[in-house]
Amino acid sequence: MGMIGRVFFFVALIFFTSCQTTKDLPKFDFQFFIEQKSNGGDFIWASTATMPVSHLNIPICSQPILLAGDIESVRIAQSNFGKCLIFQLTQRAAIEFYKLSVEGLNRKIVFVFNGKSVGLSMPIRDTKPDGTFAIFPEMEDHELDQLVKDISDTIVKLRKLKEN
Repeated sequence: MGMIGRVFFFVALIFFTSCQTTKDLPKFDFQFFIEQKSNGGDFIWASTATMPVSHLNIPICSQPILLAGDIESVRIAQSNFGKCLIFQLTQRAAIEFYKLSVEGLNRKIVFVFNGKSVGLSMPIRDTKPDGTFAIFPEMEDHELDQLVKDISDTIVKLRKLKEN
């Protein structure tokens, strides 16, 4: 290999080793959408989310209110209504969510995982400044552990990408 070839090889090697590999990128994506007000209100209607088991159709707003990067952690909890996922928001997202929950009283939050509606919250009844909320996924209990693992892996990978 000539001198130019070696220089090109080393430049390419440095460039590609400094780039993120696909194993560093999250495999999953998730978002949260708020239910559209029944009277049209101040949000823009985008589509309808259909729940996978109950087939409940919920009109949702066009823009997600929370993204994967807004989540600090997730865990499974037991409630009076069955198992749910408790999401802990980042500090910045918790402030924004608190403001939104004032406007979003009596509406549900729809959880979309990899483009599919997975579950929803109970209607927002009060504002919670602690930055947590519950989603009731419509899936078998034995599937929840894998969902939490996938969500947690995504959170960790997004955090690492943000740090770099």
